[in-house]
Order: sequence, then structure tokens, then C-alpha cells
Amino acid sequence: MSDSLPTSQAKHRLMEDSLRELEFPIVLQLIAQSALSDLGKELILNARPSKDIAWLMLEHDRIGELRDLLVRGEILPTEGISDIRNAVQKSMIAGGFLNASELLDICEAMRACRFLASYFKNKAETSPVLATFGEGFYENRFLEKHITDAIDDTGAIRDTASKELSHIRREIVETSSRLRSRLNKLLSKVSAEDLVTDEFITQREGRFVLPMRASEKRTMPGIIHGVSNTGATVFVEPSEIVEMNNQLSLLLGEERREMIRILTMLTAEIASEAALILGSTDVLAHFDALFAKARYALDMNGMKPVITKDSEIELRHVYHPLLFARQGKKPIPLSIEFGSGILGHLISGPNAGGKTVALKSIGLNIAMALSGIFPLGECLTSPKSLFCAIGDHQSIEHNLSTFSSQVMRLKDIVDHADDASLILIDEICSGTDPQEGSALASAILDHCIEHKAMFIVTTHQSSLKSYALNHKELLNASMEFDPVHLVPTYTFLSGIPGNSYAFALANSIGMSSGVMDKAREYLGDKHSELEQSIASLQAFRVQAEESLKAARMEFSKAQALREEYELKASDIKKKKAEYLQSARNEAKEVLAQANGLIEQTIKEIREQQKDVGDIRKQYDAVKQELTKKLHHAEKTDRNQSDGFSMGDSVIIGDNIRDVGIIITMDQEAGSAVVEFNGIKFKTQLSQLKKANRADKRKAEYSQKSMSTVLKLDVKTSIDLRGYRADEACKDVERLLSDAILSNITLVTIIHGKGTGALRKAIHEQLSSHPAVRSFRNGTIPEGGEGVTVVEM
Repeated sequence: MSDSLPTSQAKHRLMEDSLRELEFPIVLQLIAQSALSDLGKELILNARPSKDIAWLMLEHDRIGELRDLLVRGEILPTEGISDIRNAVQKSMIAGGFLNASELLDICEAMRACRFLASYFKNKAETSPVLATFGEGFYENRFLEKHITDAIDDTGAIRDTASKELSHIRREIVETSSRLRSRLNKLLSKVSAEDLVTDEFITQREGRFVLPMRASEKRTMPGIIHGVSNTGATVFVEPSEIVEMNNQLSLLLGEERREMIRILTMLTAEIASEAALILGSTDVLAHFDALFAKARYALDMNGMKPVITKDSEIELRHVYHPLLFARQGKKPIPLSIEFGSGILGHLISGPNAGGKTVALKSIGLNIAMALSGIFPLGECLTSPKSLFCAIGDHQSIEHNLSTFSSQVMRLKDIVDHADDASLILIDEICSGTDPQEGSALASAILDHCIEHKAMFIVTTHQSSLKSYALNHKELLNASMEFDPVHLVPTYTFLSGIPGNSYAFALANSIGMSSGVMDKAREYLGDKHSELEQSIASLQAFRVQAEESLKAARMEFSKAQALREEYELKASDIKKKKAEYLQSARNEAKEVLAQANGLIEQTIKEIREQQKDVGDIRKQYDAVKQELTKKLHHAEKTDRNQSDGFSMGDSVIIGDNIRDVGIIITMDQEAGSAVVEFNGIKFKTQLSQLKKANRADKRKAEYSQKSMSTVLKLDVKTSIDLRGYRADEACKDVERLLSDAILSNITLVTIIHGKGTGALRKAIHEQLSSHPAVRSFRNGTIPEGGEGVTVVEM
């Protein structure tokens, strides 16, 4: 990049070059395929990352609402969208006029704007952002009507466009009819005399003529208007129809002038509204681009990003857009985040392991989110300037090697790096002496950290892996590699450096064992230990992820079971309330009937309508019936309150350690299904007692006592440095005992290196301990020979 360019231009050019290296223009071309016109395609192809947070959030809201409409199967009024900007600008040229086709295109585009404005207005409740967007369309129904009244759907000017045009065209029809009639008579005459080559009337230079034989051209007076390609036919306009042809030519000229007058008037109307029409066309172009983005988001499962003011980036399960668009095997997603003091990631691993693809996946998804396009995965980001150094920039023409061209690009990146930058560098400083390249790369990363720039760098250099371990702002990362089959899995692993697997790959293709042994000698033990430690870390991570996955599945099952029981308990409580309410209602009914009976008896006694004996008998009968109902209601209420019911907390006999819950009851059989600590079994109601508060507290205390026996808070490591052998062995025994009680499978003993006596004593103790499955020295990250890792 030229030093003579102003800073703003140099930065803009660097960003454009970076987007090309990410293949962002190719992604835009893919999205533009869904645009309805050149208007939308142009906007999409010119899309670039923006730092306007308000615009980005609004744009994503519009795309989201439009995608929702497409998901619901809505048919949008998109017919008639076209690029009419040149035609509208042409209308403003003095003395010019638009042809019928251009006017018709403008009319159809204006109609599309009107239909879209009405459509979005009707969707204001479900799509409020699009409803506001639709208010930007310009409507002019009078202008639409003027154009459609004058021009039909085929682009021809109607006879009714003006009274004068209608009159002229009627005269043309009449004159043409008389002319054809006269020519047909002449054609019949010359045909009978075999003077013509064909028996039909034709036109030359806009005038009606007869096809005469060249040898007979002088037999009929007239004007010759041309000769056929063979020279055998001459086209003669008979003298007697010359005047009629002249009259027809004059009428056609008048028609042409009248049509131009009509087109000129319509063009003037367009010109008077040109500014508003062009503004509406810009809105129409924006809608076309939104439609293409929404269609892309729907087809590719794009997700609405979150744009934040805070300087952070978080990507979850994002895909490379170009790989995802290909037919065939679905690519592996990746997740990465910046924040909490983390500014950079150093990705290492074997060649062809997916490091460059990972860089581009991250850069493309960020670029899409900041350009108003849904990324392929969850994305949270603040506005960033993207700077990249990806690929080989060597040039014979400019005398640039791979290393020198990358250094020039890195120089430009360093010049413009700030806290609003995201820097992506592939194989940093790899094309030169490894030691010097590593030193230069470290200095560049120092510069990025000092300026708070976020960055992702790929490398094969072991010294840079160590650099990352010594800087809290930087995390190691790698692309997973299957060491058994020697193939990449393309899985991104954050927090773990990667191996290059150069020796393994060379050995797999049959490299001489002598050469491999010699290479290992040159490499040295320290580097081998580092590579082995990295491999161990990767294996532990895989095991941890599998355990986490299993734990999440079990948690999900437990959560579902809990929801099921809560639903059942709620249902039981509801039914219990219904039973109680029913019993109370029945009791109220009995009371009301009893009161009514008493009042009726008193009334009859007063009025002496019946004999007192009869009244008493009737009263006793009704009283007996009401008493039965009352006993039934009391029994129901007592069973629901004093007896057992579903959902009650109970204990069996005097066992207060466990409190259970009644799930179902069988009153006739006198049994119930009770759940104790997740275990269900059937028992007799006679063996159950309702649990009171004291029972529940005792049960809780019992469970807590059990948990203290299990020793859930024991340590998994112990530091014995400075201890004598006999003291250390006692503490080791206690550590192993606690591990057994707490079901811990792995413990760590720190004894230091020293003379090795303490380590030897501990190893002898472990070798004879019945609870120890195996033990080993620690890896370099774990502490090497100063640490023993025990598997129980």
C-alpha cells in the first residue's frame, strides 16, 4: 500500500483488500441472486461493514420481520419492481421525451410502491418496523392513471389517448381501406395478364406497391420504388394511387406528431415529480435488498445478530457461508468469544486442518452482521474494522516474496490497529527464519494488545504457543486432529494449543525409520514432552466434553421428571380441592333443605291444613333422608381431611428418616402407591402415617447426616513438599480414604523433585494400596516428575 495515500484512503483500501481476502464479495454475489431487480443487486453488492449501531439494529429488525412474513407463506406484491432511475433522469432533459415502454416501466414501478405501502400498512400490528418503512414510498395515482389511459399493457399508445389521435387513426383506416380496394382491382387485372411475379400487395418506403415482372415494368405507368435481390421483380406504385398514397403518408405523419405530443406531455408530468419518484425508487431498491437478505436468511438458517456498544465479540455455532451453501456434507460450526480481558486467540494445528477456514468463517460472519446481513449462527459483536493478512501475496512483478509481501500487509495493519479493530492473520511471519519470525510475530502481538485491538492468529511456531501461555490477554486454540486416523475433524478447540503432527504424517506415508529416529534426536526431549502434553490436554478435553454431555442429558431427564411430578402434584391438589368443595356444597344443600322443611312444617301447623300426625310422619321421613345425606357429606369431608388423599406427605410406621408422597390411592383395596426419594412402591394404608413438621425436619436432618458421611467437599490434591516420608504416607492414606468415600477417581500428590526419596516412598505405598488402579508422573503442564497423578 502506497505511503503517499491519505490515512483515511489507506485504511479504506486496507479494509477492501481484507474483505476480498475473506471472499466477502462472493458471499454478496450469492445473496444478490435472490434480488428481484438490478436495484437490489446493486445495493447488496455494494454492502460494507458499518459502525452505525442504530442503522444496523433497524436493518436487522426489518430483515427479521420480512423473514417472518416469508416463513408464514405471505405473498408480497413484488411485481413491477425495476430500475427506472435512468428513465426518470432522462425525463428532466429539456426537449426530450420518453418512449411508451419507458413510461410504462415507471408506471409499473410506482404501482409496486403503492401496493407495498398498502401491504405493510395492513401488517402494522405484526410488522411495525416494516409498516414505518413503507411510509417512505411515494404514491401518485393520477400520474399512474394518465399513463395507463394513454398506453396499453403492450406498450402501444391507445386510440383514446387524445381526440385528435382517435380522429387521425379513423382517417388512416378509411384511406387504407380505399387504397387496398383499388390496388386489389389493379392486381386482378395485371395477374390475368401475367404481369406480376406474386399475387399480393406489399409496401416499399411506406407506400403501397405491386410486384411487377422486371420485363413488364413499362406496361403500367407508375413509380418504381425498388428491385428484388434477384432483379426479377420491380416494385411499382401505379400512377392512379399516388395521390391516395400521398394522403396516407400525410395522415401517418400527423399520427406520429400527435403521439410525440402525448408522450411529451406524460414526460413533463414525470419530470415535475422526478425528485419524489427517485426518492421512492431508492426505498424500492432498499426493499429489494431487504427481500434478498430475508430470503437468504430463510434459506441458510441465518440468525439475527446482536450489535452492542461494548467492545466484545461472541460467536456460537457459526458456519462458513460459502461452505454451507455447497451441496453435500454440512460443515463443522465453531464458537469463539472475546471479552473478560481476552483480546486474542492463537490457533495452531496441522496443515490442512481448517485453520484458514476458521479465520474466514469468523471474519465473514462478523462482516455480514456489520453489513446488515444475518450471519449463519449466533453472533454478538460491536462495530469493528476488519484487517486481514490471509493468503500468499507474493508478486514477481513487484519483486515481492511471500514473507516480504506479508510484512508489508502487517505494517499497514499495525499502522491502523486500534481498540475498534479485529485483525485476522494466517501463518504470521512464517516465511523466514523461525526464531526471527517468532520474535517479530511476538512484537506485533504485543502492539495489538497495547492498542486493545482484538486479533486471531494462526501459527505452527511452538514459541508462540508459549507466548500465549504467558499473556493473560491471549488464549491458545487449535483445530482438532484425529491422531489415530491422521485426519482433521475441523472442530475448533478453544484454550488448547495444537500439534503440527509433522512426524506422525511423515511416518504414516512410509518415511524411513532411520530418518524419523534421527529427526527425533535433532528435535530434543523438551519439544517431544511439549507435544505429548498438548496431546494429553486434548484427550482430557474430549473426555471432559463427553462427561459434560452425559451430565446435561441426565439433568435434562431429571428436569423433565420433575416437571412431570409437579404437574401430577398440581393435578392432585386441584382434584382434592374439587372434592372438598363438592362435599361442602352438598352439606349446604342439606342445610338449606332442612331449613325449608322446618319452615314448611311450622307454616302447615299454623294454618292447620293437615293433621298433626301426618305432618310429623312426613317431617320424620324427610329428616331421615337429610340425615343420610349429611352423614355422606361428613364422611367425604373427613376422608379428604382426616384420612389420606393423593399428594399427602406420609411415613411408614415409625421410620422418620424418609418422608414420601402418596401418588395414587385405592380406597376399596385400602392401598396406595407412595414415592420415597424417587422410588415408587405399593403399601397398605394401615401402615402409613401422616408426616408432621417434626417428621419432615428429622428426615431432612437424616439426609444432611448422610451427605456429611459422603464427604462431598474433600480435596483432590495434596502438597507434601518438605514432609518426612512417614508423615507424608499418613497424609496420603487420608487423601486416598477421602477419595474412596467421595467417589473421586483421580487425585494429585505434589511431592517435589529433590533427591527423589519422598517420591519413591509414596510410589511404594501406592503400588501396594488396594484402592489404587494406577499412578504416573505428571506431564510438563501438571508439574512433571515433581507430581504423581493417582487413578483410584
